[in-house]
Parts: sequence; C-alpha cells; structure tokens
Amino acid sequence: MVRFGPRHEALVTAWADTITSTSSGEHYDFTAPTRSTQLQNRATQFVDNPTTDTFEAMWSPDVLRNAIYGGPGAILNNWRDSIDELAALIDSMRTASSYDEAWERQFPAFAQRGLWELYGRLNPEDRPIINNWVGSAFTTFGLQNPQSYDASAAQFNTLQAQYIETVGHVTATTPHEVPLTEELEQFLYIAETADESELRTAFGMDAPTHDAFAGWDAMITHGDTIELSGLRPILDAFNQAANNDAYESDQPLDHWGANHWETWKDDYRTYLETTVFPEYDPTELTADTVIDFIDALSDSDALGTTKIPTYLLGGRWQPLDDFRTITANNPGDAAAVLSALLDDEQGSITERLRRFNDFYASISDSGSERMSVATMLLMITHPDQYIMYRYSMFSDFFDDFSTYDIPNGFNPSDYILMNDALHSVRADLDTYNDTPVTMLDVHTLLWIYHRQGQP
Repeated sequence: MVRFGPRHEALVTAWADTITSTSSGEHYDFTAPTRSTQLQNRATQFVDNPTTDTFEAMWSPDVLRNAIYGGPGAILNNWRDSIDELAALIDSMRTASSYDEAWERQFPAFAQRGLWELYGRLNPEDRPIINNWVGSAFTTFGLQNPQSYDASAAQFNTLQAQYIETVGHVTATTPHEVPLTEELEQFLYIAETADESELRTAFGMDAPTHDAFAGWDAMITHGDTIELSGLRPILDAFNQAANNDAYESDQPLDHWGANHWETWKDDYRTYLETTVFPEYDPTELTADTVIDFIDALSDSDALGTTKIPTYLLGGRWQPLDDFRTITANNPGDAAAVLSALLDDEQGSITERLRRFNDFYASISDSGSERMSVATMLLMITHPDQYIMYRYSMFSDFFDDFSTYDIPNGFNPSDYILMNDALHSVRADLDTYNDTPVTMLDVHTLLWIYHRQGQP
C-alpha cells in the first residue's frame, strides 16, 4: 500500500481538475487517436505486412516512448530471425494472457522496458503501461523501481489503487475517456519530466491554494520528505531550560545552552508587531516606504542596539548592508520583490524566493547567504510559518538527526523540505513547553545545538 503525501495529493488533484475539462495540454494528450490506439494500428499493419518500414513505424517514439532508446534500427540489427518471425512474436504479445519474460531474451537489454510498454499499449484496458518514466516515477511516489516485469506491474497496480482512491478514473466521465492505465501513465510521465514551475503552470496550481505543493523539486531529488530521529535528548534539554527561563540574559548557567541570551527574539517580535508592522505593512511596501521599513527593522533607538537583526546572521553586517544598498538604488522594484516575498497570497514560496534571489543576486557570492537574508525576513514577519536558514547551523542539525544531505547555495525547494521537517520539531516542543512555541524557538534550538552540541 502507498499513501500520497501532501505534494503528491496536491499534484494529482490539480491534474484531475484540469483533465476533467481539457483533453490535451503541453504535457499530455487524450485526444483520439491516442498514443496507444495509434500503436495498436501500427502493430496490426506490421503483423499483416512485416517490413522494415512497418516495424519502424510501430517501434517509434511517436507511439512508444521507450523507442527513443536505441530506436527501431538497433532492434532490427539485433534480431536474429526473420522479420516474419518478429511479426509473429508481436502478434503473440497482442493475444497473450500474461507477460512472458522469455520474449526479452530475443531482444537487446536496452529494449526491455520498450517491450513492457509495447505489451501494455497493445491492450491498455487490461494491462499496465510501464516504461522508463513510469518506473522512475514509482520512486517519486514512495515505491521501488523493480527490474522485472511482474514486480513492476505490481508497483503500477499499487499506485493505480491509490490514484483511484484519490481521484478515481477521471477521464471516464468525459468525452475524451481513455483506459485508466493510459490516464495514469500520462500522469506519471508528466510528474517525472516536468519541474515544479512547469507543473504549476500546466495545472493552474497558484499559491496559496496549492502551496502544499511547494518543495516538489527537492522531494523529487531526495525521494521523500525528511525524517528526523534521535531528537529526544535535545528536546528534553531545551524544554527544561526554556521552562526555567535559562535563555534570559541574566540567568544562572544551570541548563543546556544557558550561556546564550535568546529571549531577545521574543522582545524583537513584540517590537515588530507593535511598532513596525502597524506603520509599514510588509506585504504592501512602496518605493517611498521600503527603506524606512528596512531601517525600522534595526532601529537602534527603539531596540537599544544596532546588532539586531545582524545577530541572526551571526554578526555579519555586510549582507544586510548590501541588501539595503540594492534596495535604495531601486526602491520601486525592491518594494515589489519584498512585498511579494512576505505575502503568501502572491504565488508559491519557491517562486517568491527565486524572485528575491534574482533581484538581490549581488548581495553575496554565496547563494546560502542570500537565502539567509530572505528567510530571515520571512521568519521575523511570519514566525509561525518560516525559519531562518543558515547553512552551517542547518548542516550540523540535519547531518546529525537525518540522512538528508543539505546542498549549498540558494535552493528554495530544499528550504521548503527543511522548513517542513522543522515544523515537526516545533510540534514536539509545543507539547512540553509551558509557553506557545514558534519557529523562533526552533531557530534557538538549532542555534544552541550548533554552538553547544549535545546536552
């Protein structure tokens, strides 16, 4: 059994909504004659008139995706018998009651999944359609990608059952109905070949309605969501310290990380919510207000220090100085970019982060540092939703408590996966902490672990 996660479900639901009313798009096509119907017709022509030309027409990427590997010429060059016998084999595949792996011994190894796909398309009402892209997509949906037909067919059937449970046979109620296996094959093909941006465009997956889909590209790269383990000792130590006010500026050093003053973040949050945001709406900045907004974030008179939010960058002032300079040089465009970044109604978080990266590309040679600035702004504006990214801090944490390998640079999809995983840490902290927990507290936990190590 397989269960769709939030991103899988968001994609399959958007796909279903689209193909209910639209028979074709840039990445799919259910109009008649379908790829499978065309292949069946060409197979009949080859069986009735076995020639090189009729075989090449059948074993073509136009109707058989896997034919792109090797092509028909490579199949014919490796076929040891007559072309009539090849036609007889194809005819036996049309009428067979089950797949015969003995067929594969008569073809080169690269043609294996081409045969699987051919077998399925010859009778898609009763057979799964499996090719290289479908097999790769199995792993995207939490399954294995087996090397035998029977095992792959079992995976296809498992995925098909979950697909039916989630959206049903979508085209069955439309004028462009196709067999369920052909519908699912096209879905898996697009899931495997299109990136997050292309999928959002193809299926109208605008945020925030479809923001659960954010992070799709990183999930594809890494195979699944991030699983954390072994956290109990640091969660217990953190909660005990926090519940005893250990992170206040003047408390005795009796708890894990108690030499760190971290409650300034709560004071800073109060300052932003009571003083800055009422005057400057972060989601509606203008050319006239954007610099005042940035300056208010670090108002030394109001805060009693010039180091906030430099504290969050580990004391590095240069990225923030560059950030302010770029903004001042083009305040109109900067206001639009920052308002979009901080407004969940303005597209997916991955696209908003990419827009920030494009505009502020000269903040630093380090994409990771630009990500730190962008996510710092997200965290202080939306502390219930986002955590600030710092490569070294995140690397220490995820290296020790997961199998996730953090990429360096500006990677929005990876950030979403990490942010999602850290929401589970927030939930654990919230269970035992005496006060409500935000991602600011999770940031404190990661920072203390980065500086102190294990309790």
